[in-house]
Amino acid sequence: MRRVAAAIIAGGPARRLGGATKPLLEIAGRAVADRQLAVLRPIFPRLLVVANDPAPWRARGVEVVPDRVAGAGPLAGISAALAAASDQEAVVCLAGDLPFLSPALLTALRDCAPEAEALAPRPAGRAEPLCARYAVRARAAVDARLDGGRLALHELLSELATVWLDDQTLAALDPDGLSFVNLNTPDDLRRAEELARQAP
Repeated sequence: MRRVAAAIIAGGPARRLGGATKPLLEIAGRAVADRQLAVLRPIFPRLLVVANDPAPWRARGVEVVPDRVAGAGPLAGISAALAAASDQEAVVCLAGDLPFLSPALLTALRDCAPEAEALAPRPAGRAEPLCARYAVRARAAVDARLDGGRLALHELLSELATVWLDDQTLAALDPDGLSFVNLNTPDDLRRAEELARQAP
């Protein structure tokens, strides 16, 4: 098996959700973080969380690393993950507000196109940079963008030798696209609750 870790990029407080920490939000009575960890642990031998407050993660038994540059957004989280996992070949980086991750998609992100600098889904032509794999060797490019204040993740994927998972591939891995349901607003939370109730 290739050496591929997974990292939850926990992010800062969600202003549109009252300053909540997104991974700790509960969907159908279960924290998003616990939902993610339950799916990730069987697939990835090494897990870490990029977060500046380690307290919520101690009881969950997850390695925590801080952002390399505070306030620089998810690019800083990816940089921190790649630095912490320098003994790995790549890191699958995931936003901390994705409650319905597909095991099949995560396995594909781990295993497909091992030579790629990045591997990312592009459902309906929209890149998903926080549900994507980054090669540890891409860290120099990540850090150059970070140091230059060029923080857009979509631009990073354009710069790297990225392999894309297109709609046809994604239809087999996550037919309903639930892996990309995220939590930004109260409406998103309500929709996630409805989806959780419908799940078997």
